[in-house]
Amino acid sequence: MTEGSERSTERGGGAQDPVGDAMDALHTTLLQATDVHGVLEAVAYASAALLAGTAGETSVTLRRGGRGGPATSVAWTGERARRCDEVEYADAAGPCLSSVDDDVTILVPDVASDDRWPRWRDAAVAEGFVCAAAFPVRAKPDVQVALNVYSEEADCWDDAAVARAEKLAADLGRVLEYSLRLVDLATTTADLQAALESRAVIDQAIGIVMAQNRCSAREAMDVLRRASQARNVKLRDLAHDMVRTVGGVDPGASTFEPRAD
Repeated sequence: MTEGSERSTERGGGAQDPVGDAMDALHTTLLQATDVHGVLEAVAYASAALLAGTAGETSVTLRRGGRGGPATSVAWTGERARRCDEVEYADAAGPCLSSVDDDVTILVPDVASDDRWPRWRDAAVAEGFVCAAAFPVRAKPDVQVALNVYSEEADCWDDAAVARAEKLAADLGRVLEYSLRLVDLATTTADLQAALESRAVIDQAIGIVMAQNRCSAREAMDVLRRASQARNVKLRDLAHDMVRTVGGVDPGASTFEPRAD
C-alpha cells in the first residue's frame, strides 16, 4: 500500500469556509427532503462541487449488517461513479468497502497505478477517473455509509483537501444521524397510529357483542378471541367485518385525529 494512502478519520483542521458553504447549501436542500434517499442525494450533490472538481463525480454507499453485508449506491451525481461502485460491490473489494470496513479514509492519488483492487481500478480508469477517495460517514452503529469521490484531476489529495473532506464527512454524519432519527420517529408514529385505529375498531366490536349478549366487556373480548381463533382470522379483521355488517359503514377510514397545535 502506498504510504499516505490511508488516513485516520480523527484528523481535523483544514479550510473551514468551503465546508461551511457546502453545509449551508446542504441544510437548505434538506428542508425539502422528505426521506432518507432525498437526504443522501442532497449529500452527494453538496459534496461534488467541493471535493470532486468540475469534471468529477461523487456517490454515497450504504450498507447494513456490518462487514460482509450487502452494499449499494443510494445516491450519485453521475452514472460513471455509480458504475464504478457496482464493479466494486460485485467484486466485494474497493475503496468504499475498505473505508466502511475499517472506518478510515481511503485515498487513491493515482488510480491507474493502484494495485489494491484491480477490477475497480480498471473500471475507474475506463471511466476516465485519475484520482479517487472514500470517506467513512458515521451515522448510526447499524448503518455504514461512505462518501466516494471520483475526480479527473491529478494529485487531488493534498493535506488541505483531505482535511476539508474529512471535516465534511464528519458534518455529514451528524446530518444523517439526525435524519435517520426523524425517519425512525415517523415510523414509530405511524405504527402507533395504526395500533390506535385497530384498537378503536376492536372496541366497537366489543360494544356490539356486549349489546347482543348482555355481557361484560371482558366476556365480550373473550367471545371475539374465540371467534378469531375458530375462523383463523386476525382479531382486527374480525372486528372490522363485524362493525361493517352491523353498522352498514366501512370502518376502514381513519378515526384518529392528531391533536391540533
